[in-house]
Amino acid sequence: MQSELNLIKSIYKISKMDCHSEERLIRMKLEGIEEIQNLEFDISNRKLTVIHKNNGDIITQQLNELNFDSKLIETAEYNEIRLPENALVNRNEMKVLVIVLIINAVFFAIEMTFGWISKSMGLVADSLDMFADASVYGLSIFAVGKAVTSKKNIAKFSGYIQLGLAVLDLWKY
Repeated sequence: MQSELNLIKSIYKISKMDCHSEERLIRMKLEGIEEIQNLEFDISNRKLTVIHKNNGDIITQQLNELNFDSKLIETAEYNEIRLPENALVNRNEMKVLVIVLIINAVFFAIEMTFGWISKSMGLVADSLDMFADASVYGLSIFAVGKAVTSKKNIAKFSGYIQLGLAVLDLWKY
């Protein structure tokens, strides 16, 4: 499966990386790069292993801007069968989110249908709550494995959806 993704493993020697504060700075600097699949830090040996798509020029450029005396020491095709731990966690999160999205979407449809047929505002209101939950789960699927800034933007959009549904609910009274 990994070979289908054409992943690359780049190892950097970062001479001035000697504690976790430098690790955090590096993570923040690289967080917006969508091609990065995984970061593995070896602080004691001052090495960073980056699993990524495409070439690593942007990664090298971003690391050089930090002035931590970073140097690319090795680049090779990443063809390990074992997925990085982060990728496995992301895959499990994705499965759970898809399942709860389906459950909420089905209950939304059922409650909306029967609420409309029976003219029950309680069922219609609860179905809208299920819709709100389903929309949050749907947006969360896009956030899995993304950079922190992407997650923040998706959370903000989710909040706007919730606010819109609340205003819609207040408007009908």
